[in-house]
This record gives sequence, C-alpha cells and structure tokens, in this order.
Amino acid sequence: MPHLRFRAVSLDTLKEISAPLLADLCALTGGKPEFVTMERVESHWVRDGELESGFPFVELHWFARPQEIQDEAAGLITRHLKAALGEQTYVVVQVFPIDKSAYYSNGEHY
Repeated sequence: MPHLRFRAVSLDTLKEISAPLLADLCALTGGKPEFVTMERVESHWVRDGELESGFPFVELHWFARPQEIQDEAAGLITRHLKAALGEQTYVVVQVFPIDKSAYYSNGEHY
C-alpha cells in the first residue's frame, strides 16, 4: 500500500517514472517498495461521440494519512508526470483513503 492506478498515461511513461516515483513515495510514507503497486488502466475518453486523448488521471488508494502528507503525495505524482510529459500537462490525482480494517491481505485485515 499505496496502490496507484493511472489512466491516459502510456506504458512507456509509467515505466519511465515508476522508479523515481516509487522512491519518493516510500521516502514520504516510510513504506516498503514491495508494498507499492502501480497499474496502468486502459481507458478511452469520449466527448460528443468522439475519442479524445484525455489527461493523466491517477487514483491513489492508501491508508488514510494526514492532509499534509496527502498533499505532498499528490504533488510528487503530479511533478513526476509533468517532468515526463511537459509542464503544460494537466494532471488529476484523486485520493481514496482506506480504513485499515477494510483492507485484507491473505484474508486478514490490518
């Protein structure tokens, strides 16, 4: 934990940012790299019946943390994507806090 889901981000871009982003997230949270997952979700953006390219949209699923840690995590995800895609890139990060009792690993909750 955390688990990040990326939409409108190419596999090549995700591969490019994954190692430095992982290092920054672990430094911020004190978490272990083996518990962080990054997933690219295939999606299609449609507006008025036409496909459009969309913009990077990242879901951050993790155990609830203080607002300042959440803000920093969203900021570093955004910075890594902008560094790879250009500063003009519009990036959205949506945080999904998870209560530890609602997260199960091998059938046991935290």
